[in-house]
Amino acid sequence: MNAENPAWDAIISSLPEAHVLQTIEWALVKSRFGWSAYPKVWNRNNQIAAAALILSRDIKLPITRNEFRILYVPKGPLIKDWTDHAFVQEVFEDLKTIGKTHNAILIKIDTDVEIGKGERNDELWRLGFNRKNGGFFKNVDINEPGFKLIKHLSESGWFFSREQVQFRNTILSDLSEDDATLLGKMKQKTRYNIRLAEKKGVVIRQGTKADFPNLYDLYAETARRDGFIIRDYRYYETVWSIFSDVSGSANMLQYQDNHPDFWRTDPKNHPQALILIAEYGNQPIAGIILFIFQNKAWFIYGMSSSQDRDKMPNYLLHWKAIQMLKELGVNKYDWWGAPEIFSESDPMYGVYKFKMGFGGEVIRRIGAWDFPLKRNQYVLYQIILPKILRYLSRKERIGIS
Repeated sequence: MNAENPAWDAIISSLPEAHVLQTIEWALVKSRFGWSAYPKVWNRNNQIAAAALILSRDIKLPITRNEFRILYVPKGPLIKDWTDHAFVQEVFEDLKTIGKTHNAILIKIDTDVEIGKGERNDELWRLGFNRKNGGFFKNVDINEPGFKLIKHLSESGWFFSREQVQFRNTILSDLSEDDATLLGKMKQKTRYNIRLAEKKGVVIRQGTKADFPNLYDLYAETARRDGFIIRDYRYYETVWSIFSDVSGSANMLQYQDNHPDFWRTDPKNHPQALILIAEYGNQPIAGIILFIFQNKAWFIYGMSSSQDRDKMPNYLLHWKAIQMLKELGVNKYDWWGAPEIFSESDPMYGVYKFKMGFGGEVIRRIGAWDFPLKRNQYVLYQIILPKILRYLSRKERIGIS
């Protein structure tokens, strides 16, 4: 490669469903926590047809001291035309080869290929793995390229992963419409709570790096209240700082690859964080952190105090975020996560109903898939490792995160 090649973020910007977790900035985040990053580009007819940011990490198991290398393509690979099945198969065969070259025990992908919209027929994606009769999918809510990809993966040695690192399903809001239309699509309760927050005096302001400690305290409080585990402050400070620094510092990745020109930054394609804080009586009571890349935003982090929840700050936060995103030219808002199973038994169901109140649409995707490159070690990693970690009562998962 030569200096005329575009920087990595510009490369992936040319592909559909370009994702913030495929950017230079996410590679830089992960490089601070034990991962290495490698870019891969596929060309067809002298044009970029696919790309993948591949992360690599060595893991040493406790007690056994076995060491494994794993490869992970977060929210990738990105492919221009998923209906070109011969090319799609070529990309996935190349990923296997890359895994072998790196002496990895597995390679994991979780590309954002859609299999359908809405809650209806969600169970069909599971039933479709071993079905060869295409007529089975007639007149149902499915996306054909997604099911063909599932069929190809399941027939060529890939396995639906036990470890779904990111959310398989999500909710997507179309922000291209005017405010009145967006409000009209919301649930009545959502509109009411937005007005209630304003009436009670909740104020929304944009956050800065100086707010990180308070945001982390609110996030830790949210985790304790809702029963999920978070990392230490250093991790979130790193993530939020890198995506808040629009000048970029991705040149720190140059040593990791033979094509350092890929790691150059291009301000036009640089992703960034939007931090919004809700205050009541000049005290922060809730916050959200969105990642923006190209014309899309992802709601990655949300936090709130256990006090003043009756002021409904989260409703006003997201409405103000939507208005700001529209001003920035963003027309897609990914709410980052919907239940695996659309039932009240799913632990995400309450948050899911909150998100759906804003009038978005459920998008179902293929999820994460593993290709075992070393079967015995893969079984050890998938089956024995979780048991060891439970035995040790570890609070933070070792592996892909």
